[in-house]
Amino acid sequence: MPFHLYRACKHGDRPQWFGIRVAFDEDHWVSTCVEIDDDGRELRSADDIAPRFFGVTAGQAHRRMVDVLEDTFDEVVAAEVVHV
Repeated sequence: MPFHLYRACKHGDRPQWFGIRVAFDEDHWVSTCVEIDDDGRELRSADDIAPRFFGVTAGQAHRRMVDVLEDTFDEVVAAEVVHV
């Protein structure tokens, strides 16, 4: 399952890292988001950051979660995709 890593920050604040996972669930795609610390550990559960988002495609579910980050932070930059 791909894990998309993003760096997000508000102007003047320290950057935060988030990971978005997208998985297929029966007949739709689901995206979740977790906060990641500097050592790569998950800090907060997915439900603490944003609800699960559903999509007809993986891209749609992923885009909905990225939209939440972009609405919350001034700058959101994709860092990498890790397959776990």
